Amino acid sequence: MASEDLKMIRKIRVVCILLAAGVLCPGCGNRAKAVQSDAIKTQVTQNVYVSEEEADEETPYFMEEKDTVETEIESDPDEGDMAEAEEETLKAEEKERPKVKGIFVTGPMAGTSHMENLIELVEDTELNAMVIDVKNDEGRVTYDMQTPMVEELGSGIRYIQDMEALVVKCKEKNIYLIARIVAFKDPFLADMKPEWCIHNADGSVFKDKGGLAWLNPYNKEVWDYLLAIAEEALHMGFDEVQFDYIRFSTDSGMEDVDFGQDGEEKDRQEIIDDFAAYAAEKIHEAGGIVSADVYGMVIDSEVDQRIVGQNYVGLSKYLDYISPMVYPSHYGPYNYNIPVPDAEPYKLVLTALQSSKKVLAGIPVGTVSGNMEKEYTMEEVAALLPMEGVCARVRPWLQDFTATWVKGHIPYEAEEIRAQIQAVYDAGYEEWILWNASNRYTKDGLLGADE
Repeated sequence: MASEDLKMIRKIRVVCILLAAGVLCPGCGNRAKAVQSDAIKTQVTQNVYVSEEEADEETPYFMEEKDTVETEIESDPDEGDMAEAEEETLKAEEKERPKVKGIFVTGPMAGTSHMENLIELVEDTELNAMVIDVKNDEGRVTYDMQTPMVEELGSGIRYIQDMEALVVKCKEKNIYLIARIVAFKDPFLADMKPEWCIHNADGSVFKDKGGLAWLNPYNKEVWDYLLAIAEEALHMGFDEVQFDYIRFSTDSGMEDVDFGQDGEEKDRQEIIDDFAAYAAEKIHEAGGIVSADVYGMVIDSEVDQRIVGQNYVGLSKYLDYISPMVYPSHYGPYNYNIPVPDAEPYKLVLTALQSSKKVLAGIPVGTVSGNMEKEYTMEEVAALLPMEGVCARVRPWLQDFTATWVKGHIPYEAEEIRAQIQAVYDAGYEEWILWNASNRYTKDGLLGADE
């Protein structure tokens, strides 16, 4: 649906909330913005500017009659009153969002006939969403995106020959679409826009141990480039934008880099928070939903937060969804007092997500290293609510691959996949996404579509 239509529907909902209440009630919220007008006129018909298919999901709940209704409010509403009405509208929209159970899909895979198999997998199982690469790990936009900055830089590559047709096909199957945009790791732009990259003290472009360049998170031109891609993805029909690599490199060479003057004024966590706030504002204005991936370790490790610039609570104040990558294989020996985390998928995922629950609720926790903390029952942890100011829902990434490089690893098959999913539920969360870099997913680990 076009962003203009979404904005119109939101305004219509706001007015009717006010009318139903008979008052203009106060409120606030990070995303709430006052709708100011000398005279707000709304005209609601059974068509309300949306197609029949879109109307099933987006038609305002207050449309009980088919007759045209006109309402005029002559006086200026108080900004706080309108803000609460807008917040109520947003809550209503959140209720319409699906509880995502998704898989990751690369650009090359999405552009081949094998995509049909993945769509069939979603149709046959409990899955209902796909995270599709739009800007990948190499810095390439995976289809012929008609955006001036992408065309000028030549960053597009047609892995997906007809993105519009693919989006339409997925929508016909009621598949929720998330555009994955790799943010600050971008080796492609090292040659095209070296001035956008992180530099060493001697002025050369910084490259990590893999020889890959990273964009400078302090550079606002980088922000605008990423948001131009995000907005075009929404225009194409994606429901949500998900930023990955919304962080700094962990390479030891980062100790000697030069971020410029801005890098001396704000630390890494502050600038990543600023980017998240800016991205959320732009994406919300475009009628979209915004999420981001973070290391699982940053949930409760201040050391890791400082290194990569990901403040778990800070980011959760701006995003609609935050996705900690709680892959058991990514945790070291005895993290959370588990000798080999990869060998105990249920325990690792449950413990990490219980820590997430506590952190976002403002409860002091033990760390990933296993420090002691107050004991809570599983039910008490699952029932915890986030503290004031935290907006993001938690939607973790889970492991659907065997980590052969981990000492003591176990094969990840149906039982291991199901164990992780159950851990999500037992921790009090409802959504999850599976990761397999080759897009080979374990169907036996998933419930059927009707289960």
